[in-house]
Amino acid sequence: MELSKHKLYILTAAVLWSTIGLATVLGGDPGLVALVRAFGAGAVALIFFRSKSFSSMLAGFFLGILFTLYSLSATVLGVGVTAFLLYTAPLWATIASITYGEKPGRVDVLSLVLIGVALILMALETGRGPNGLAGFATGLATGISYGFYISVARYYSRRISSLNVSLGALPYAAVITAFFATFFLHHRGSVNIDYSSVVAGLYLAIFATVLPYFLLSKGLEEVKASTASLIGSLEPVLAAVWGAIFLQQIPTPTLALAYMLILCASILQIILTNR
Repeated sequence: MELSKHKLYILTAAVLWSTIGLATVLGGDPGLVALVRAFGAGAVALIFFRSKSFSSMLAGFFLGILFTLYSLSATVLGVGVTAFLLYTAPLWATIASITYGEKPGRVDVLSLVLIGVALILMALETGRGPNGLAGFATGLATGISYGFYISVARYYSRRISSLNVSLGALPYAAVITAFFATFFLHHRGSVNIDYSSVVAGLYLAIFATVLPYFLLSKGLEEVKASTASLIGSLEPVLAAVWGAIFLQQIPTPTLALAYMLILCASILQIILTNR
């Protein structure tokens, strides 16, 4: 019973994270939504944990990029595509981990090949639209930034408290997000402080940032990391479902195949590397 409760924590975190793209699109202004999200989450994080370490700053740098680009990609490219591009993070995390002296195994290489094929399919499919290639590049950048964040978090979590690269990183993420969001809003030439964007940003700050990270940490007290990752793989699937139901963003057969390849790569890596 106790174990089931902790699995439920992780499942709830995955469900909450799956709503990020939907909330951003419904919010209206991706730059403002990202800004409110980052500062709201950073303010809450400061109440519970403060860090001046380099690890927090570095992790916050990649999270700040992620917060901004994810909002832009979800608006331009679509909720489901953005969520699955985010899940190409293992490819970039593996590449980044090489700089820390880690060597990829056979399972890593196989997963990277599957993700590579999926990326080609997604680029060909999304490139047909007016903003397709720009949106694809932005979505791909979310996966890259998240992958590098995972690599940094994994490296420093083994040496110091994991709070430094989670809650401790959020205030620094707010600073980075402010820089990129301000640049985006200035480049656009107008700033519309509308109610829906602020509400969406506050929702993301609490229910899609601080709360799911807390639930994940609680769940990992009793659940293996491999099991948690397997449960977490529901996130992009649910994101695609929300996009289809609420935004009529139905994936094409090519995109559906790419989604399956990314899921297979993630599940394959989780299962075979934790036997």
